[in-house]
Amino acid sequence: MLKRSKFKVNITKKGIEKRTFKGIIFDSEMELKYYRDYLIPLQEQKIVTKIILQPKYLIQEKFNKYGKVILPINYVADFEVFYADGKNIIVDIKGFPSSDAKLKRKLFDYKYPQKTLQWISLSKINGGWLLYEDLIKIRSKRKRKN
Repeated sequence: MLKRSKFKVNITKKGIEKRTFKGIIFDSEMELKYYRDYLIPLQEQKIVTKIILQPKYLIQEKFNKYGKVILPINYVADFEVFYADGKNIIVDIKGFPSSDAKLKRKLFDYKYPQKTLQWISLSKINGGWLLYEDLIKIRSKRKRKN
């Protein structure tokens, strides 16, 4: 039986080895590829100045109701990327987002309207890293053609 965390991440030794780069264990191979193959080269070229892994944003504070503590809701992205030109982008790598992820994104956008959150997907058919929204449009267009 394959061991997985509560987030369905393969936690076997082999699974962890496949998602590890320079001592950093990523939640997915796609996340690792984005970091290793896209962000690190930009950092080496001095286009990117800083990368924060797993930045956490509070989208709902904890509160008490009926004598119970209701835990806070956080949006934990994959990366926060700071560019040399002053731009700052929060990046989340997505294949197929869950309904929870879509709801949390809406809450994030409401609470942090000044921040830029991008969902990025990898598509070998469409040439590499794309905004998730663009990938959905491309897939929809391709389905209509067939």
